Amino acid sequence: MTSARGKTVKVLAVAAVPAACFWYLFHNLDVQRFSAAFGALPAYAFAAACLLFGTTALLQGLRLYYILEKRCALSQAVRACFLCSGVNTLLPARLGDVVKSVSLSVNCAISIPATLCAVFWERLSDLLAVLLLAVGVGLYFDAPELYMPTLALPLALIAGLILVRRFRPFFHKCVSLLPNAAPRAQLDAVILRLAGEQYRPSSLLLSALTLPVWTGFCIFNSLFFAYFHNTAPDLFTGLLLTTAGAVGVMLPGTPGGIGTFEASVVAALSLVNMDKSEALAFALVLHLVQVIPAVLYAAYAALRGQWSLSGVRSSLPAAEEAETGAGAETTQCSGNTTADGP
Repeated sequence: MTSARGKTVKVLAVAAVPAACFWYLFHNLDVQRFSAAFGALPAYAFAAACLLFGTTALLQGLRLYYILEKRCALSQAVRACFLCSGVNTLLPARLGDVVKSVSLSVNCAISIPATLCAVFWERLSDLLAVLLLAVGVGLYFDAPELYMPTLALPLALIAGLILVRRFRPFFHKCVSLLPNAAPRAQLDAVILRLAGEQYRPSSLLLSALTLPVWTGFCIFNSLFFAYFHNTAPDLFTGLLLTTAGAVGVMLPGTPGGIGTFEASVVAALSLVNMDKSEALAFALVLHLVQVIPAVLYAAYAALRGQWSLSGVRSSLPAAEEAETGAGAETTQCSGNTTADGP
């Protein structure tokens, strides 16, 4: 009974944020104004915007390609980023990150600990970039609500990383208590990679690879906003939209940030005195443009049998021979990787 009550409390806590966002979005909504703005974008422009936003996956794939030290093809890294975004939109709990890791491991013959750590460095650099953007925009508008939600996740990841490096033997001892050898070996390899200096990517490299990713997002949002409202492109507006959208996706809620993304964008556009109904129409179209390419690719890959949740579950607890292979790869990496390599 206590367990059921605890689950109910958790569900209600998670549902509270999107419920509040939906109430904020639809309270006092001018339906006619919203409908007119939502239908203003021609179908060909919507398709072109989807294709244009899809090109940002090239920048994400390029970053992943270098984090993995070119051990996979660039096309495989780009497809993995597309797949990750699509699955994260369709499923909760950031399962796309796990699917990306398994996909890279299967298709590129790289151990799952190596791909998981690569995804970790991607996410940490993204969160720090969002934090910097949000602080800048929030201070400019004197709107701490833009950057306060972004503090928790990067600080939590950094704190966890420090703890793993400071108390590595303790974490290894905890992992040794697991009954199954294969997950134990993989978790040990993850701890080794996160704690070992030889596996840490260069901070300069990560910054140089992350800057084009978020610059691309800002440029796209700026151009799309200008086209949607028939105004001149404004890079600062793109910066505001990029920050708000990232904060909305980071908030706990539904898969893909549905509701939280729109609420964050509408709240941000209120800072530039944009009508709420028109802002909601723009936020919804912007969200669709950003998720449709990745969702279509994830669905296509699932239909082709290129990924499935059952396949992910069976790949994570690898067989004994996979465990041996991962150990061999770890040995090879420790001999060939410099202090600035992943």
